[in-house]
Amino acid sequence: MRQSITPTKKVLGKVRVPGERVPAERALLLAAIAEGESLVRFVPPGALRVVRLLRSLGIDVATERDAFIVQGNGLRGLSPAEEIVDLRGWGASGLLVIAVLAGQPFITRVMLGEQADWAEPLLTMLAFMGMEGQRETKAVYSLGKVDPVGAVHAGLDVGADEKLAVLVAGLYCKGVTQMRESSKNRNRMERFLRQRDVSVERRRIGDEYAVSLEGEQSVQPLSVEVEGDLNLAYSFMLPALALKGSQLAVEHVAVRSGRRYFLDLLRQIGGEFELQDLGEETYDLHVHPSELKSTRVAAQRAENVIVQVPLLAALATVVQGEIVIRDVHALRKGDFDRVQHLFDSLRSLQVRIGEFPEGLVIKGGFSVMGGVLDARGDAHLAQAFALLGLWAEDEIIVDNAEGVQELHPDFFSALAALKEEKR
Repeated sequence: MRQSITPTKKVLGKVRVPGERVPAERALLLAAIAEGESLVRFVPPGALRVVRLLRSLGIDVATERDAFIVQGNGLRGLSPAEEIVDLRGWGASGLLVIAVLAGQPFITRVMLGEQADWAEPLLTMLAFMGMEGQRETKAVYSLGKVDPVGAVHAGLDVGADEKLAVLVAGLYCKGVTQMRESSKNRNRMERFLRQRDVSVERRRIGDEYAVSLEGEQSVQPLSVEVEGDLNLAYSFMLPALALKGSQLAVEHVAVRSGRRYFLDLLRQIGGEFELQDLGEETYDLHVHPSELKSTRVAAQRAENVIVQVPLLAALATVVQGEIVIRDVHALRKGDFDRVQHLFDSLRSLQVRIGEFPEGLVIKGGFSVMGGVLDARGDAHLAQAFALLGLWAEDEIIVDNAEGVQELHPDFFSALAALKEEKR
């Protein structure tokens, strides 16, 4: 896949990026057990594994533009899978799948992997409710075809994803399922059920809270717009910061504590943007041209933004002064040395860049020439190279840019729609 990027004076307008994977998968799974049709918009490519799974379990999932239409069949409306359901590497979403399959009136064999520690806490709680999974091999479990009853889970403050999975499992039970949590707990995963008209009570008992749910309640359909992934917003924010006269809004983005390291770095180097609070950790990001200053990114700070290093290297070419990027050894590992490749690629555009064993140093404020860059199938390199094309002196051609399809299939068209061409 080859993409041509031509220079622009500025970027203007609004953009919406694909949603976060886990919330999208949660919405799809809850839609499958709802009574009727749900619409889920802005589903990222990474969540398509859930779409494939639901179809294999007899759920009708149709596509319409940027949305998936899920025809929910109710709590027990799934069909038996023809093959083992492979949940290896599914994490949070896998826990919800386990809870749903454990409540079905048929047996499903699931592959959890030889190291199934990630699922053990949930499996233990499900067993307490009569939904015990049968271990066939070290990696494969059988779930379902049981007669579960509600239970009180007194262990305080389980993980958020385990909590939601247990509450969903409680819908398949006779009687009440209750979970105890401390008064300091800020985990409100029950809201995803309340949004779908499931009655969940939360009341204080001494120094604890009891979250209770009556079994056999139906789940109502819901239209959901999945909050945008902040990591996908950066490739649109950076040209708005770098190009004079730009005005950009990245709409409906999830900005969560502990996941905003690169956003904070951009502010620290002079990036000007406002976060318009939409509630539930969701914001519109309003981005303005900025006087960006030099910095040094190393140690823990570098580890926190390791995924954004290609974008940072591209941005460094328009910063007044030097950006030093150290301690990014992880990028030298894998199928090729990404630090070396960044150095060679930017050097070919006559960027003032130096390489050393620990990383890169880039001196900004000088012209970036046009040329041909090879993204080698890496999505982050493709995005970074595309941004360079916006402020280069001439066209930049990005070869082997197909990796972007795995993150944001409409990235290049969305970027082009924001451009004001140079004359």
